[in-house]
Amino acid sequence: MEGQRVEVDGGIMEGGGQILRVSTALSCLLGLPLRVQKIRAGRSTPGLRPQHLSGLEMVRDLCGGHLEGAEIGSTEITFTPEKIRGGVHTADTKTAGFQCPVSCLRLPRRSSV
Repeated sequence: MEGQRVEVDGGIMEGGGQILRVSTALSCLLGLPLRVQKIRAGRSTPGLRPQHLSGLEMVRDLCGGHLEGAEIGSTEITFTPEKIRGGVHTADTKTAGFQCPVSCLRLPRRSSV
């Protein structure tokens, strides 16, 4: 998989934040670089909102990755994951943004059961 980068059109289907959340989480899990374009293109206010940015930053920190283009209103990001790290990871949207989708980005804890 070395050298591959996944390209995602963030405007397909409903063009919301779900494609961004899923593609970023999978990028982290699979260790594949990712570029997402046309982020939230189907929305009245396209681009990253605070809750999307917080989630992206949390995933970046979770795997020690590199994130480019991640700012409020941006319609394109590039994410290069590294190795997933354990520990406590938090995300603060600094707004009343919807928290459940942000929590979907984190990876499940390993259970001892």
